[in-house]
Amino acid sequence: MARVNKRWRLGLLLVVLAACIIAAASFSHLLFAQRAINTQGKTVKTPSLSATVTIPVDKNLFEPFILPVQPGTTVTWQNNNAHARMFATTPDHNTFLNPQGFAFDVSSGQHARFIFTKPGLYHYYETRLDSWNSTFSRVVAGRNKINYPLSMEGVIWVQGPIANLPSADINFMLNGHDVFATEFLAIARGGAVTWRNLDQEVHFIGLVGGWSSPVNPVDIGLYRLSGTDTVPGGEFTTVLFDTPGLYYYYSRNHDQVDPGDQRVVALNTVSEFPIPMEGFVLVV
Repeated sequence: MARVNKRWRLGLLLVVLAACIIAAASFSHLLFAQRAINTQGKTVKTPSLSATVTIPVDKNLFEPFILPVQPGTTVTWQNNNAHARMFATTPDHNTFLNPQGFAFDVSSGQHARFIFTKPGLYHYYETRLDSWNSTFSRVVAGRNKINYPLSMEGVIWVQGPIANLPSADINFMLNGHDVFATEFLAIARGGAVTWRNLDQEVHFIGLVGGWSSPVNPVDIGLYRLSGTDTVPGGEFTTVLFDTPGLYYYYSRNHDQVDPGDQRVVALNTVSEFPIPMEGFVLVV
């Protein structure tokens, strides 16, 4: 009799256990759904993106000169100078250059903010101290200012994909002018840029030192390009760009680099002084 009761109790236990398993399986989707609802109900904080450009007390400059940021970044210009500063994007624009425009007049001790949402290069300058040369599409430094012959301009690079960039492009050293034909170029990763010297004299092309990745991420080398006096049609070179980044270069025998701001400064002997012979290649 005891053995029968033991079997009966064991059978009852198995029945109850099976019923619990079936019930759990039946309501499991509700339990998991409730957990998902609870998870979705939580507020997920996304870190805000911010960066700052400073106008120093004792300089008519934007620091840093080149500022790489991500899309959605709020950039703040802090004017620590004793005078108000008015600045805006340059008139030039295309698919990668100045896709959004801005203009600010910032009093001494105040600031301005702008949210950058579109990838590309943003080239801007101080519109009261400096001027715009429409012939060469360059900012020209005003004579009566601190830091002359450096202009008060800046470049903000909003990183990210840009559609329909070419796989190759070309730039020229203009005949009789110590300036590159185009200041800003953009190509797809793995593409190439050709520089051709249409000037009579020799030019040396190399990167500006003092910058770190993603600006000038790899060294492209130094190139000597003879002019039309020695090579009919002018010498040229083609450089492949396999590493994405923003490449900042200049003509080494016509300019020098300011070691403090890592900017190109035109020598007073160049034809377009105070415009420096510099350029940028954006590789995406």
